[in-house]
Amino acid sequence: MTGFKQLLSKSGILSIILLICLMMGSQAFAQKITDISVSGNQRVSEGTIRSYLPVDIGDDISTSALDSAIDRLFATSLFSDVDISNENGLIKIFVTENPIINRVTVEGNDVLETNILIAQLGIQPRRVYTKKVAIDGMQKLLQIYELSGRYGASVEPVIIKLDNNRVDLVFEVDEGPLIKISSIQFEGNARFSDRKLKQVIASREKRWWAFLTASDKYDENRLNYDIRLLRQFYQARGYADINVKRARGGLLPDRSGFAISFILEEGAIYHFDKINVLSEIEGVSGDVLLPEITIENGERYDIRKLEESLLAVTNKLGDLGYAFVNVTPDVVTNSENATLDVSIIIDQARKNYVERIEIIDNSRTADFVVRREMQLVEGDAYNQVKLQKSIRNIRNLGFFSDVSVKSRPGTSSDQTIIEIDVEEQSTGSLSFGVGYSSIDKSSVSLGIDEKNFLGTGRAVSFGAKVSNSKSNFNLSLTEPFFLNRNLSASTNIFQNKTEGTSVTVDKRGVGFGLGFRAANDIYHRLAYNLIESKTDETSSSSSTGENGEKLLSSAVSYRLGIEKRDNRFDPSDGYFAEISETFSGIGGDVTYLQTVLRGAYYKPISFERFVLGARLETGHVSGLGDDVTQSNRFLLGGNKVRGFDGSGIGPRDSSSDGAVGGNQYYAGSFDVISNAGLNPDLGMRWTLFADYGSAWGTDFPTGVDGAEDDSMRQSIGFGILWDTAIGPLSFYWADPISKQPYDDLREFQFTIGTRL
Repeated sequence: MTGFKQLLSKSGILSIILLICLMMGSQAFAQKITDISVSGNQRVSEGTIRSYLPVDIGDDISTSALDSAIDRLFATSLFSDVDISNENGLIKIFVTENPIINRVTVEGNDVLETNILIAQLGIQPRRVYTKKVAIDGMQKLLQIYELSGRYGASVEPVIIKLDNNRVDLVFEVDEGPLIKISSIQFEGNARFSDRKLKQVIASREKRWWAFLTASDKYDENRLNYDIRLLRQFYQARGYADINVKRARGGLLPDRSGFAISFILEEGAIYHFDKINVLSEIEGVSGDVLLPEITIENGERYDIRKLEESLLAVTNKLGDLGYAFVNVTPDVVTNSENATLDVSIIIDQARKNYVERIEIIDNSRTADFVVRREMQLVEGDAYNQVKLQKSIRNIRNLGFFSDVSVKSRPGTSSDQTIIEIDVEEQSTGSLSFGVGYSSIDKSSVSLGIDEKNFLGTGRAVSFGAKVSNSKSNFNLSLTEPFFLNRNLSASTNIFQNKTEGTSVTVDKRGVGFGLGFRAANDIYHRLAYNLIESKTDETSSSSSTGENGEKLLSSAVSYRLGIEKRDNRFDPSDGYFAEISETFSGIGGDVTYLQTVLRGAYYKPISFERFVLGARLETGHVSGLGDDVTQSNRFLLGGNKVRGFDGSGIGPRDSSSDGAVGGNQYYAGSFDVISNAGLNPDLGMRWTLFADYGSAWGTDFPTGVDGAEDDSMRQSIGFGILWDTAIGPLSFYWADPISKQPYDDLREFQFTIGTRL
């Protein structure tokens, strides 16, 4: 046994020695690379190919090295085939190059435009073609069609070979039918009905009015948004434990639509109990910030109230000069008695800076139009208050139906990237009216306004009204950032002519203006207007005071105001106030001073389902040594007092029945706006309103009805506000319940375009 072990030990030693000798012999006799030849290449140079190789002349030849060379050449995507052989140290490389893409196009598409699809593909001519390029392009097109609701679409990439190793890449598309949501169901909703919850989410079941909205298309991203909306809805009504599980969406067997189900676990209704503010910032006491909290003990839990309080505390700290703070809620739930204790914790945050601002989905509006509304730029210290004001500025442009913002970490811990996501909407408006009166007979009016001309933010407006006795034309242009500064510049030209039985008024003019926005939402505007007017009268007495003379008015004006509304074009919260004055007398023939005060206030109530609005304005004009003529008086009616014609209220010429205007006026309204009771799919809201106002006073009372009659006119009515793909529509029906016999009425008004 011992001899066997000795023999085994000797054999092992001999084996190791033999292995070492073999390895040394292998190294001693390893073949070297003597030369490298490349063939088969047409576009790619030999030097470029050799630069990709992991070996060079003089290196040892090994199977692993040659395999690595093949892998590296394939990884360049330049070649469809690579062959490497060794002939006594000569490494021969033969390659077959991938073709170059000559043209990319899409065929078979009708619903989506070819140029849009090609742009989304991102495949440029002269790019190297590989199978992966075709497959990625096919998948990208399928995703685009799925987002448009066409889940049955199919895409087939086709290669057309050309000379010089070029190809045309053609994606043949079968768009398939538009597949929409057939049904939406909810499971576990004991507190709220399916009908109520369907009004909460953004997705909609297909209906006959589907052409007005895209919300009935199946969209996975929208389902995630629906889940957030459901959570917010329940959390705004006390359900702190609400759990909305992943929505299920399945294509029906006949592929006619999708069936969607949401699974909910509602939980109990909670109420706020203890509420306090804990400040870890030196010099700032929690007691100072406690008045900013709008939550009361015993009040039903509402996440919106909590978020409003957090925002109020953040804004207060910003006003106090603390921009870099963390304001976080610590919510402790007590499931036994369904209460919540809230501690708002404030601590000093590390300074953070804006690394980049990204504007997303501004397909029509130029990027700079959005950026110039930002109060933050790249490199600035991150400031939540300034960011909120920036978002309000962007909303107030009136160019977008929705503006959202989110922040994400930048390339370092002290950097933040801000994403501004906008949804474009129609910025043009068209108003059209057809009317009839005993004076004008039939009349046609047309107004065209574009607030975002060619996506530049410039405003262009044209208006015209033609009847048997009137012709009005005006054209205006506004540049909101003149010379790339916070300075708006505008110019306008107009001509108005009115022919009555006893009076003919002809006015034409040109105007220029400059305006700027200051801090704290204050704006200021200066303007100059040069107007020539001529009034011809056939009667011996004059109600206009112009007596056939050509009068030249050279006037300067200013406007000063504060804008605190959440949305200038469709407000639901906030207020604005404004004063404007015009002085005429810088040369010319007319001297007067005109003053106008305007203001409005809006307040959402009942979980923001209703908006209350109040508006008031008043004006006065007085001659400075001269009487005020008709051209410079106030006309009242139309949108200011619905139920009356645009100049239907106030003094009128007794012989011509034409409006001569008043030296004083006031007008106001009370409105309630809501979508309660309406199907949210339609994008409609209703409004109830009560308007009031009066215009009176003239320096030429002879032959004038109601010259000094300041009695209040009143109207009540209702309207429909409808947001459609062609822009907002407004329909108003008004009943003038208090009027004078000489007033001119218009009980129905219809407008296409932005509501101001």
